[in-house]
Amino acid sequence: MSSGSVAPQVVRVGFVGCGGIVQGAHAPNLAQIPNVKLAACADVDKARVAEFLEKFKLNFYTDYKEMLAKEALDAVVIATPNALHAPVAIDALENGAHVLTEKPMAISLDEAVRMVEAARRRQRVLMVGHHMRFERSVQVGRKFITNGRLGKIYHIRALHLRRRGIPSTVTFLQRKYSGGGPMWDIGVHTIDATMFMTNFPKPVSVVGKVYSAFPDKAYMRMNYPVPMTSQFAYTAPMDVEDFAMGLVKFEGDLTMYIEATWATYIKEDRHEVAIMGTEGGIHYEGGSLSYIHSVDEEFITSTPLIGQQQSAYAQEDRAFIDAITKGASKAPYPACTGEQGLLDVAIIEAIYKSAESGREERISIPQSILDSMGW
Repeated sequence: MSSGSVAPQVVRVGFVGCGGIVQGAHAPNLAQIPNVKLAACADVDKARVAEFLEKFKLNFYTDYKEMLAKEALDAVVIATPNALHAPVAIDALENGAHVLTEKPMAISLDEAVRMVEAARRRQRVLMVGHHMRFERSVQVGRKFITNGRLGKIYHIRALHLRRRGIPSTVTFLQRKYSGGGPMWDIGVHTIDATMFMTNFPKPVSVVGKVYSAFPDKAYMRMNYPVPMTSQFAYTAPMDVEDFAMGLVKFEGDLTMYIEATWATYIKEDRHEVAIMGTEGGIHYEGGSLSYIHSVDEEFITSTPLIGQQQSAYAQEDRAFIDAITKGASKAPYPACTGEQGLLDVAIIEAIYKSAESGREERISIPQSILDSMGW
């Protein structure tokens, strides 16, 4: 494909990685869009995706580079282990394809920068799969905050906690595949939703800490209880942490405490964000939203009428295709652009660096990204 921005009439889509998120969300969603052709997929294990291939009749490759060379794809959806997101995305972009990559977009700031630079150079859409942005409650929260309903935002508390939820597959449990544990896996979604709602404050520094409390305890793995001698026995060795936290400082005297864990002794799973301002607050919890404010000096909690909505993943996939067919150069609101996804990576990388060094870590974002964010 050429490096121009001529919009295709029919978008030929290929997949790199054909696991659960592709089979259960991206492929079925994209197949429902009239001007989309599911053309090909690449995965290292054909046997693992045999049923998927039968259902969607895709050309199959074990080498994604061969797929890129032969298929003339307009778009590529990447759902590989985290460590492969950046190299696969850069190859796809350089081949002229638009890219939707699952989160996190990369496992280092340097990788994320190179992805953004490739997308700019090739004039292609680079979109990161942060589907929480498409939840109506998150969008309403952003509207209240950006319209000034909360006054000056001064602190955020963000929690994404599982009691018994260590993943079962080696691609999550080994650093060489994942980059790290729960902060890369689930915490990144919560960070991104928070950054989106607060209109992307500039991160300055981070103090972080990680713990490995349950590396060898099978009963803390996901889907307990299972017979440990069955085909579901979780024997993959684990060299990433199961708990991570960070205190992030932003410009303008704003702070955020973020905590993510796969397993810990708490009463119940928790997924919530509390955003605190001088005139009000937002509390997001499990998809619902509360707006806390004062009326006649009385404390009031209001719940916006969100109503039913289409799947966030379906909206995300539709936004990706719409951007391509309209000749856009960036993922449209509310989708996560490469520049925005890079901020999440910068924060998490700094959490891990701080945990390793024992010191506060400064965040240094390239000037070209700062300019694009209006800072």
